[in-house]
Amino acid sequence: MSIAHDLFAETNPAFGVFIIVDFCRSFRKVSEKAPAAALLYLAVPLAMSGDTQTSFSATNSKTGLLTWLNRYPEIRLDLADRLDASLQIVSESIKLGLASRALELGKEGVIGLGILAPAKAYADQLPSGPRQVIRRAERLGGWMAGAGTTGSIFSAFGVTP
Repeated sequence: MSIAHDLFAETNPAFGVFIIVDFCRSFRKVSEKAPAAALLYLAVPLAMSGDTQTSFSATNSKTGLLTWLNRYPEIRLDLADRLDASLQIVSESIKLGLASRALELGKEGVIGLGILAPAKAYADQLPSGPRQVIRRAERLGGWMAGAGTTGSIFSAFGVTP
């Protein structure tokens, strides 16, 4: 019996909501503030990219964003193409999250958990591949929360918001 990998399931906006929720949860745990919505356009594509798994495997929550980027400068290669390719997926995920009240848009363009945000236990029940995407999003949330302003985070990646 062969097992097929369903790429379309991972690009589904509902899965994107899970990624965003866990990113926001982790960000808020470190900074006690909600992240700027613009950061989702960096975090979601990086979390969804399977080619980043090796770099995440060699880190932990204390590594930090700048240390990770210094160890793996290739993350920045073709980043603009990766971000452009994921623009629609991220936007649709945000829209679904807001419409379903899993997410809420706050003042000054921050995005936080809504009153109907899915419990973390649901993400823990996902198969290994999607669960790793969620773990990468959590790691990025914590790192970005400790990395400074939204502008400095974008600058570290060499892109402008």
